[in-house]
Amino acid sequence: MNLARVKRRLIKAIRLYPILALAILALAYFLGAFTEQEDPLVPQSALITGLYLFVGLVPLLFIIGFIILGGATDREFKRMGSKREKLLTSDPFLLPKEEMFGYKLALITDRPPTFTGLTGDSYRADDTASCDSDPSHIPPVLDCECGFYAYKEFDDAKFELTLNPGCFLIDVDLFGIGFIYKRGFRAESQVVKKLHLPKRCMRCHIFPAKVFVSKYKLGYSSMPWWQWQIYCQFCSRGFKAEHRLEIAEMIKALAIK
Repeated sequence: MNLARVKRRLIKAIRLYPILALAILALAYFLGAFTEQEDPLVPQSALITGLYLFVGLVPLLFIIGFIILGGATDREFKRMGSKREKLLTSDPFLLPKEEMFGYKLALITDRPPTFTGLTGDSYRADDTASCDSDPSHIPPVLDCECGFYAYKEFDDAKFELTLNPGCFLIDVDLFGIGFIYKRGFRAESQVVKKLHLPKRCMRCHIFPAKVFVSKYKLGYSSMPWWQWQIYCQFCSRGFKAEHRLEIAEMIKALAIK
């Protein structure tokens, strides 16, 4: 079961609830729920009882649905989290014997746009890693965490995306010295090959994603920063031209080849 999809459908149903409620009230009115009629098609008492049941039961069902969904989500995160192992090198001499290609998550931040990893470090589409802990390191170093990380399997990165919904999934080629990990690679340099875009707006999660917009946020180390997300035409209407980029413009600004 795709919990994210179920949650979106439940939220969409809640947004349709007021429209459905108005339609039912209108139907009840025409059937005589609020006026005395001789020989009504449906007894007035039955209509009033039906309205009470609708007003009471439907919101209760939504609440129960969210409780069940929340419990299922917690169990799924615990189940998957127990399988998530830290990327530790099993053998310092276990170097890749294959082309290093992987998947990872990144935010799109700043102006002009650039990639920012989940650790808060920014990088270009074609970049070489550096070490903040020890400038003398040429990443990756075995007993340090420096270097570019990437998952080997697409499904692993896709699951991480469900935990970080503001991020984007990217494909990367890794070069230079690299280490093999239980779930991926850590390498000296990387080139971003593809930016995966969500099909739906990152705000309303209903309409198709069409345009990138930037918002000012309070982020890493309490420093304000610009974050880019992709919205639908409706959710992006209030943004000025300087805070908007078309998809082709964003790809060009990020220098993805």
